[in-house]
Amino acid sequence: MQKGFYRFYLKEKWINKNIEIEESLYDELKKISENELDVSINKLIDACVENFKLENDTVIYYKKPENELSISRSIRLRESMWNKLEKFKKDYDISIYKLINMSIKYTLEDN
Repeated sequence: MQKGFYRFYLKEKWINKNIEIEESLYDELKKISENELDVSINKLIDACVENFKLENDTVIYYKKPENELSISRSIRLRESMWNKLEKFKKDYDISIYKLINMSIKYTLEDN
């Protein structure tokens, strides 16, 4: 591969699924996609999952804000990211929906 293309991913299958995402988290991603970065919301969510880590068998849950809506959205992630989420689901007994929302929340807070 050419050195100038290091920032792009190798070809991989993308998978669509419907997942409930908290409205405030989705709105933050939408704002980033529309105003800051030249990237789709799906690719932002994919990056959140890629950066998401559960270390030392410790899971820190966050409390969902009161009156927060979770809306089912069709999202598209790389197959390797779905596999990562499935492994976390199996290892920690946490739903995919919660794992995705956690990954978005942690990524947004990390900036």
